[in-house]
Amino acid sequence: MHKFYMSVTHIKFVPKQEVLQITMRLFIDDLQFELNTLNKTTIELATDREPKKIDSIYMNYLSNNFSVEVNKLPKNLTFIGKEYDSDMAVFYLEIPKIKEIKNIRIENNILNKSFTDQKNIVKFNINQKQKSFILIKDKLIALINY
Repeated sequence: MHKFYMSVTHIKFVPKQEVLQITMRLFIDDLQFELNTLNKTTIELATDREPKKIDSIYMNYLSNNFSVEVNKLPKNLTFIGKEYDSDMAVFYLEIPKIKEIKNIRIENNILNKSFTDQKNIVKFNINQKQKSFILIKDKLIALINY
């Protein structure tokens, strides 16, 4: 385990495609620890022993710990895929059928159950405006009005 605990999430609105693109980067060892603790399992991530159903395990975890509201309406995440980059798990998600964004609300509880000093950085690129938040266990929500 390392001495700092963080994730980085990029959220980008692509108006021409009417889609909200989400890229999330987490340390593999932290994610493995959290999943095993919550599910009382001993899975190994990013190895040849990784469960075949890992994508559904990931989607279940992400859906339960990361939520998005656009224009005050809850939105479902679509899991596009994942890859491993060195010691990071990178998740690609999106929310289709978004015509415009007047406000967006993110609740990010990723890895907070296992690591009390977890910091979840959320970077927005919406309507040609960039904004960043650092979310912690006591402040899980980022809200922006446009």
